[in-house]
Amino acid sequence: MANNQRNMPRSRARRRAEQRRLRLIILGGTAAVVLIAVLAVLLPKSRGGTPDRAVLQPVDGALQAEGEPLVPQQAEGEPLTAPAPVESDGAAAVATPAPTPTPEPQGDTVSFAQLRAATRPTPTAPGYGLVFSEADTEEKIIAITVDDCFQAENLQKMVEKAIEVGGKFTIFPIGKNVLKKAQSEVLKYAWEQGFELENHTFTHNGLYRCSDEEMAQEVYMQQLALSHILGVEYQCHFLRPKGGDARRDQRMQVYAQQIGYYGIAHWSCAGSTSTEKEIAKALKPGAIYLFHTTTTNDLDKLLNFMPYAVEKGYKLVTLNEMFGYPENETKPLNGEAKDYPVPALQPYSRVYDVYKPTRYSWGVYLLQEKLIELGYMKGEPDGVYGHDCAACVKAYQKDHGLEQTGVADVALQEQIFGVASGA
Repeated sequence: MANNQRNMPRSRARRRAEQRRLRLIILGGTAAVVLIAVLAVLLPKSRGGTPDRAVLQPVDGALQAEGEPLVPQQAEGEPLTAPAPVESDGAAAVATPAPTPTPEPQGDTVSFAQLRAATRPTPTAPGYGLVFSEADTEEKIIAITVDDCFQAENLQKMVEKAIEVGGKFTIFPIGKNVLKKAQSEVLKYAWEQGFELENHTFTHNGLYRCSDEEMAQEVYMQQLALSHILGVEYQCHFLRPKGGDARRDQRMQVYAQQIGYYGIAHWSCAGSTSTEKEIAKALKPGAIYLFHTTTTNDLDKLLNFMPYAVEKGYKLVTLNEMFGYPENETKPLNGEAKDYPVPALQPYSRVYDVYKPTRYSWGVYLLQEKLIELGYMKGEPDGVYGHDCAACVKAYQKDHGLEQTGVADVALQEQIFGVASGA
């Protein structure tokens, strides 16, 4: 009995020790299970396993979660949905995510710039330059262009919206607007953010009726205005004449080439004269859009269109980017921009074009001068091939036994200029 009493405390001690060990084992096991669960959530799946639903997958140059739609479903051509308005207290709107660009090819493969260079247009005829209306590409890129820039506040809103959606565009300001303080501040800010500034003439004059000297001043002084506000000698790459008129004018194309431009910028969709439904329907790879800074026609349409295009998987690029050109070159100013001399138009070999009603061209101006000299036309030349000009050409064709089409083709012009010069 005494021995049993002596052994009881030892048995209880042993049992307590075993219970403590058991509790430790249970606690350790529980901690291990919790740790494994946490790691399973935090660590990514192995390459061979099933991807987690939250992992983003590339789709048409954008990103989306696997199994989820890339953007809210919207039929092509439907009117654009306006973005949520910004609160009056200045709270920033939620940015629409920009599509993630496809990585640049590496190694021996060609670069995006080389691929995009293959989308450039070709001259319409020997002796003529390039007219950029769209890019021949399947890459989901578009170039938005904004002209004139009379309304600085609206231009600022357009620039901010493009930045918000991860895009850029090309601006064609009139030279006189460049020199206005409000516009100059916005233009310089846009340029610093990677936007592209190009040439829309100094006074918005029709170049097809200017003398050689006037044309050179209209073009080059706008570039000097950009150099003045940017504080560098700035080289433009694209020229856009007023309203796109005279874009096929050889003299203007030649001068642009002589001062280092790549060509004349046109467009495939005029947003200013299109409805939002038409603008959306025109969305396609390589499209070039034309907008202005007016409130009544363009501001809301462009602010709605940019996020819409991005949601559809498109990237908003500059003209340089679209056609694989480098950024506009700059170098330190040598003195004041206003003191730079305007390069004169150099001699070139004239190539006749075909003229019919609605054409605007310096070639039409010269043709009208000859028709006046020959007595077939009255008044002063204006460079516009209207119905009155066509009637004068018909009169000449009748007197010379030619088919009375009213169209000034190459053969007719060669004859007219030959007769006028006494050949």
